[in-house]
Amino acid sequence: MDKVKRNYEIYIIVDGNFDDAAIDGITTKYENFMKKNGAEILNIDKIGRRRLAYPIKKKVNGFYTCFEVVAPSDVVGKLEKNFRIDENILRHLAIHMSKVDLREKQDYLKKKALNLARLEAEKASEENKNAATVQETAVKTEQ
Repeated sequence: MDKVKRNYEIYIIVDGNFDDAAIDGITTKYENFMKKNGAEILNIDKIGRRRLAYPIKKKVNGFYTCFEVVAPSDVVGKLEKNFRIDENILRHLAIHMSKVDLREKQDYLKKKALNLARLEAEKASEENKNAATVQETAVKTEQ
């Protein structure tokens, strides 16, 4: 029987006191685990080091990573079990993404990209206006 694969976002917080090589090693370890168990990894977003809102296991900094995967639910269960056992993982969260959630996320990312492009274009046009004003002022002062 073919297992039903679903879309998931899996977030982990790794101890932020580790160096980048150790964090990459932990990320690669779980990436390989997912691939070995039949999960398809769509994207790995290394969000970065952040200060935690409250201490977790006496740690105040964490490195956040998000895995976007398509996997059977039993793989996610195995993965969560490994997260609980691993002392380097401070917290984890696996979210099932429905079709509606995926569409909303894509729409949000498109709007965000359009707004960013619009802001950059406005900034560039403002800089051009400022440069033209400075040149006009320089010409008038020379005369």
